[in-house]
Amino acid sequence: MPTSGPDLPRRRVIVVAHSLVAADGGMETVHVKLITEMLAEVEVVAVTCRLDPSLEGLVELHRVRVPTTPAPLRFAAFFAVATVMLARLRRSGDVIHACGAIVGNRISISTIHTLSAAIVAARGGRLAAPGAPLIRRMNSGLLRWMALQAERLVYRGSRLGVAAAVSAVTAAEVERSYPTVPVVVTPNGVDPLRFHPDRAARAEVRAELGLDERAVVALFVGGDFERKGLGLAIEALVDVPSVHLVAAGPGDVEGARRRALELDVADRVRILGPRRDVERLDQAADVYVCASDYEADSLALLEAAASGLALVSTRVGSAEEFIGTGPGAAGLLVDRTPSALAAGLRQLAEDAELRRRCGASALERSAARRWSAVAAQVLGLYGDLV
Repeated sequence: MPTSGPDLPRRRVIVVAHSLVAADGGMETVHVKLITEMLAEVEVVAVTCRLDPSLEGLVELHRVRVPTTPAPLRFAAFFAVATVMLARLRRSGDVIHACGAIVGNRISISTIHTLSAAIVAARGGRLAAPGAPLIRRMNSGLLRWMALQAERLVYRGSRLGVAAAVSAVTAAEVERSYPTVPVVVTPNGVDPLRFHPDRAARAEVRAELGLDERAVVALFVGGDFERKGLGLAIEALVDVPSVHLVAAGPGDVEGARRRALELDVADRVRILGPRRDVERLDQAADVYVCASDYEADSLALLEAAASGLALVSTRVGSAEEFIGTGPGAAGLLVDRTPSALAAGLRQLAEDAELRRRCGASALERSAARRWSAVAAQVLGLYGDLV
């Protein structure tokens, strides 16, 4: 449904997010891409701490200034400051589009990438993942508790117009945890101009990382190494000596490197930290490994698929539906254990034809997820909102 035209003013949409910088992660990338695709149809006001350089001058920015650390203080401060700011900014007829439960105002639409209620349930009621140092568990546990309280306040029919879950699995989780909220599925998208197979880039990146062209390379991308399961992927290498692992993301880089040394696999592990050229890492790899304990609709997995990688994933979020099973599957679904990950990696490492078939299927499946199609769906939701 069009929201503007020759005789209609452009509708005003206030987007509220902790960050609107694509380099900060998957959730941030989604909102930057959606805004970029929708600017011709709607006027965008951004309430955020950080704005992507690509959006400067194109949106009306209202910067939320809060401490960056510790994370629980940042969350609480943003919730309070942005709630007041939004109350002052909003006008009659505005669409309020938030990235999660991050303000206390009544909002029109919330895109839900992760649901704290589901994460806590998946952990057996624990607020933090076990095994991490005590201070880190306390910090992440407090942050998860605060996010859970915010969900319980915001995700009610009287305060939220519609929950836009990024996968059918997440939609079902919202319906179970917050049954009074209307739910639709608006999946993540991918940019095929950025993420695509490239043999020249493959050779260049492998040379940069000291990886032989014939080596079977698995790629891991994620910010929260504990929740995303980098440790499990490193452990899996013990039983698959033919596989090399490249990991990128703003997690505990030194801790991951120490774990690789302890397991005597450090010569086959490259822990790179944050990277702005993830597409080149995808192009250099053979397999993408997702070992998360929770995902909604993994953007990193989708980007790897668009790069033609065979996929190995735990059964989280949309992964099971996207990868599929049988001869046309885009990869392998495994349990979340080092031995299961090792078995999946070994199967793909030893069978080049299987890797090729899975990669071709992943590439084909990703074609239906272009950002323009996702943005058109979201614009339709805006048009339906009163």
